[in-house]
Parts: sequence; structure tokens; C-alpha cells
Amino acid sequence: MIKHSLKDDLIHISIDNIDFSYRIPIKKIGNTIDWKLGAKESSGIVVKNVSSWTVQLFTKKITDHKFIMQFKSIVEEYGVGNSINWDETLQAINIQNKYNWMIETNKTAEKKNTEDDIISILKKKFKLD
Repeated sequence: MIKHSLKDDLIHISIDNIDFSYRIPIKKIGNTIDWKLGAKESSGIVVKNVSSWTVQLFTKKITDHKFIMQFKSIVEEYGVGNSINWDETLQAINIQNKYNWMIETNKTAEKKNTEDDIISILKKKFKLD
């Protein structure tokens, strides 16, 4: 379960039994970004209006869906009037996590995929073309 409290215009976030603790300025909790996967010079994958904090927090080690949904509730409570597209945010998290896994497994693969190959695979898998 995610615990949160508000103190000095910062939202303190932690997850029980997991090394996870963040302090997020209340005025930034509802921030959105156009999330991009891939090198700057490549076409890559772009997903618009995603929650910048949700993508930042849940594309590393902790990706449990229940924690993402709890964090969404916190963002909606404190980030009133935000323009976050939650479907796109969840898709960005899934794509980034799959990309991270593919990059990691590519290190030991017999046949190495290029970044463009990986992006192409992800576009097909997530029907982004």
C-alpha cells in the first residue's frame, strides 16, 4: 500500500516494505509530458499527455499495477484540474518496461537487436503504427 502525507507543500510518498520514498511538490504532481522512447535522432515512440511522475516512479523496479492505481488516486486528489491521459500513461509505463526488459535480455542474446529493431517490435506489439 502506498502511504502519503502532505507537509510543507510536499507530498511524501512511500510504499510499505519497499525501499521507495519520494517527496513531490504539490504544484508539480499533476505535471504532464510528451513521453518519448528512443534516441533523439530516431523517430522512436511518442505518447502525449502522460503523468511525468507516474512514468518516472513506475518504470524502474516497482511496476505493480495496484501501486500505479493508488498513485493515480493521489495525483487526482492533489493535482486537481490536470490534463493527464491515464490510458496513455499506463501504455507508456508498459512500453518503457518492455523496452527495459528487451534491452537487458539483448545484452546476452546470441543475435543482437538494434535499437531501431526494438522500437519496431514495440510499435507492432502495442499497435502504434
